[in-house]
Amino acid sequence: MKIAVITCYHDPDYIRARTLRAGLKLVPGVRVIVIKNKHKGLLRYPEVIWKTWKARKNDKPDAYLLTFRGQEILPLILLLAGKKPVFFDEFIVPISYATGENHQKSFGIRLKYFLARLSEPMYRSWLKRCRVILSDTLAHGELSARSSRMNMRKYLPVPVGADETLFKPGARSVGDKFQVFYYSSDMQPLHGFDTVLEAATLLHGQENIEFLISGGKRHLKSAVAAANKLGANIRYESWIDFDKLPATMLASGVCLGGPFGDTPQANSVITGKTYQSLACSVPTIVGSSYATDEFFVNKQNALVVPQADAPALAKAITWAAKNPKELQQIGGNGRKLYDKSFSNAAIAQKLRRLSEVIS
Repeated sequence: MKIAVITCYHDPDYIRARTLRAGLKLVPGVRVIVIKNKHKGLLRYPEVIWKTWKARKNDKPDAYLLTFRGQEILPLILLLAGKKPVFFDEFIVPISYATGENHQKSFGIRLKYFLARLSEPMYRSWLKRCRVILSDTLAHGELSARSSRMNMRKYLPVPVGADETLFKPGARSVGDKFQVFYYSSDMQPLHGFDTVLEAATLLHGQENIEFLISGGKRHLKSAVAAANKLGANIRYESWIDFDKLPATMLASGVCLGGPFGDTPQANSVITGKTYQSLACSVPTIVGSSYATDEFFVNKQNALVVPQADAPALAKAITWAAKNPKELQQIGGNGRKLYDKSFSNAAIAQKLRRLSEVIS
């Protein structure tokens, strides 16, 4: 049974694509044909379409799985697949992204919003033609189903997971100060970065607690500097290489997984950094939502706080710094949760449904 896994994205080895490939390879009887772009700009679209056409001719896949972010080429993949099943990893619900998230209104964002609204009727018809729609959580699948008026039976929630060659338990190297680690490459509204900064400011005077924040752009560096002027204790790094993240997590007393933004997306997802810190057995603070409450129990396998609630986040961090023994147990239980529900093996169990659809 051959499944072509197609990725057309500026990062063709984005973690979602990697864990889906890894999970499918663990499904008995499935051979994975990887199709991905080398070009990073607009040339990636014709490149991936050409590679898919060649795979259809030479490898004759039994089905096609289009990974994130495949919205732009979904109709062409449906056309190339013909009568073969197409599985679509939606991952982000375009119309919800365009109407429910308070992004800065740049030209690029306005264009994306316009195109999402313009293509909504066509997009709905494309989803109907997909045999299975993958979502990262049950809550995100339900958001998509409501937005596009789809039957939930078409959806398959599959967690994002983590790169298990990198993110795994290791020796903790926590320093004299209690390090609170938070990172994000883009700081979308769903992440609630303002809540993190406010919590850090509320903890002024607690010299034993130090925040390490990485990512974002120049205006976020300015926001960190402004918080430090108000008494926050934040060390800012513009970038930490991906392969250095596990060591940084293991050196931290607690990692902030979030999301904290209290937006429609924030209430429907579990963040990638949450999976990563759980895989490292590092205690994690998550924002309460329909998506996270399915798995996380406060002070058992994570610290759970309301979203967009800086005082609650500050209180949880203070408790964590004062209770190292309990925190260690929480980290261990978090890893057990990862093994059971979010690991590559758990993803493979979920993806068995795709092979059942084909057979």
